[in-house]
Amino acid sequence: MRNNNTAVFLFMFGAGIVLSSWLTGGMDSEPEVPTIPADLKGVFIDSPAVTLPEFNFTDQHNEPFTNNNFDGKWSLMFFGYTSCPDVCPTTMSVLEKLKRQESTTKDTQYVFASVDPKRDTPNVLKEYVAYFDDDFVGVTGTKTELDKFKEPLGVIYDYETETAADEYIVNHFAAIYIIAPDGKQRGYVLPPHSVDQVSRAYQLIRDAG
Repeated sequence: MRNNNTAVFLFMFGAGIVLSSWLTGGMDSEPEVPTIPADLKGVFIDSPAVTLPEFNFTDQHNEPFTNNNFDGKWSLMFFGYTSCPDVCPTTMSVLEKLKRQESTTKDTQYVFASVDPKRDTPNVLKEYVAYFDDDFVGVTGTKTELDKFKEPLGVIYDYETETAADEYIVNHFAAIYIIAPDGKQRGYVLPPHSVDQVSRAYQLIRDAG
C-alpha cells in the first residue's frame, strides 16, 4: 500500500527544490511572468527558466533521448513508472485527453520518463505509452542520469522494500513539467491533475513566451 505521508513529503520537498532554483537562478533575459489566476491551483512558473542538465536517456524504440529532443517544440514531461497503481495512469490519461483537445497545438511533445529502469525496459515503455497514445514518448535512464534531475527539477523518488520478486512501490514527485522549445523548464503543475488545470497552465506559459 502506498504511504500517503511519504508521497506528500516528496511532493512538498520536490516543490521546495524547484522554488529554490527559481529564487537563486541566473539573471538572463526572461519573458514576463504571467499572473496565475486565483482559481488555477497547483501551478508554478519558473523565472528565470530552469536549465535542464545534460542527460542521456533511452526511449521506447531503444534510441537515445537527450536534450536535443526538446529543441524546437514544447514538451509536457512526467516522471513516474509503469507499475504505478494510481497517480501515473491518471496523469497519463489527463495528458491523453489534453492532446485530443482541438485547442492543443500540434507542436507539443508528451514525454513519460520512468524512474524505475529495472522493470521499465524499452519494450515495456513502448507498450505502456502506446496504450495512451501512439505519439507519446517513453524514456528512462540509469539512476545516475535520472538523479541529474533532482536538483534543477525536484525529481525525487525512492523504492519501497520488495514484497516479492520485482514487486515494489516507487514513491515519486508527480508534477507535470512544461519545457519550452529552448529546452528550459518554464513551469510545472502539481497533482491532483485535471485536463482544465493542465490546459490552462500550459496555455498561460506558452502565451508568455
